[in-house]
Amino acid sequence: MLGHISWFGAACPVSGSYGSGDAVRSCRLERPLMHTTTLIFAYIIMPVLVLAGFRVVLSSVPELRGLRPLVGFLLCVMAGLLLLAAQTRVPLFFSLVLGNFALLVGPLFIYAAAGDILSLRLRQMPWMIAVSAAGFPALLWAIYVEKSAVARLGVHALVVGILFSATAALLFRHDDAELRLPLRACAWSLVAMVSVQAIWLLYHVAGHRPASFAHPDPADEGLSYLSLLLGMGNVGALVWLALSEHRRELHHVARTDSLTGLLNRGAFEEILRRELLRAERSGNAMGLMMIDIDYFKQVNDSFGHMVGDLVLRRIAETLREGTRPADVLARYGGEEFVILLRDAGVAEAEAAAERIRADIAALLDLPENVTMTVSIGVAVNHNGETSEGFLLRADEALYRSKREGRNLVTVHRQGRRGNLVSM
Repeated sequence: MLGHISWFGAACPVSGSYGSGDAVRSCRLERPLMHTTTLIFAYIIMPVLVLAGFRVVLSSVPELRGLRPLVGFLLCVMAGLLLLAAQTRVPLFFSLVLGNFALLVGPLFIYAAAGDILSLRLRQMPWMIAVSAAGFPALLWAIYVEKSAVARLGVHALVVGILFSATAALLFRHDDAELRLPLRACAWSLVAMVSVQAIWLLYHVAGHRPASFAHPDPADEGLSYLSLLLGMGNVGALVWLALSEHRRELHHVARTDSLTGLLNRGAFEEILRRELLRAERSGNAMGLMMIDIDYFKQVNDSFGHMVGDLVLRRIAETLREGTRPADVLARYGGEEFVILLRDAGVAEAEAAAERIRADIAALLDLPENVTMTVSIGVAVNHNGETSEGFLLRADEALYRSKREGRNLVTVHRQGRRGNLVSM
């Protein structure tokens, strides 16, 4: 039967014995090994081309995560294929044992790539390394003791199946709506690879034997082609996942204030426009808070901008702690913050604003022992209002708070300009 080249090919059949030098020599003398050897070298072209593509990608996006472990995977595949292609020219230990073992190590790099892309701590890596390492003595047993290609195929199917199944489980468990499509593509391609290994093993357990190494039967050729396509397809799916995650991170950076980690003004205004449309359809009330730190310029002038930055971070942290998960908090610019309160009427928005004002005034751990207060303007949406008009009413209420002495909350009532109530 065909000796197993893990997910990518075939090895020398010797009528059930791989430990006999006479058997190997008889395989060599049968006829020139052109067909399968050529096939294996053709397989090697694919990872070589993928590696060349990786070089181009890494030169343009050097921070792209996951590609370096994938390079390790492809190098393991190439090393294994080269050793297996030379099995009639080098000792069995180098060709069948080390060649197949290189292919058992490859799935570890797939697992590492998935974790690297998703920034996950790979707690299962030690036992996965142990499973891969256990394949080495198992290969020695299959080749030198059992002398059975089916046993060697079983070792491959078991080890590769465990490693790829663990990686697929990692990807299935990662619940991320934005990455769901590439995550599922990666996971299901691994499931397909495990299934092909099981089918290949069952095919040979059923007693099917090819005529020679040089001429594998059509089923073995088809399964090897399918394994190659699935292996490279999984690499492609992981690259897709890496690019999707990288694009999301860039989008996050573009929407985030680098100092406080909150949303920036552009991101907030985009959300506000969308939420106003939703509120108009549903008829739900929505509150808006504009918050300005009182006398913040004096902090910068007295203690410097680094202390001012620390004050901004601490106040941003207090605002984050004082808002609900459904609320939208952003740094609007300079020392101004803004909070969108979903499903909040005048009373709820006013109470939330007063609570935030009191929390900030009570802070005792600010740098240089400074004491800070904030002025807050509050508005609640009404039908047909634009985001610009909504922000303008909250801004008017804010400046009323500042004019009347600061450390105040002022509410703009029902969208009627000039109707402002301070607390």
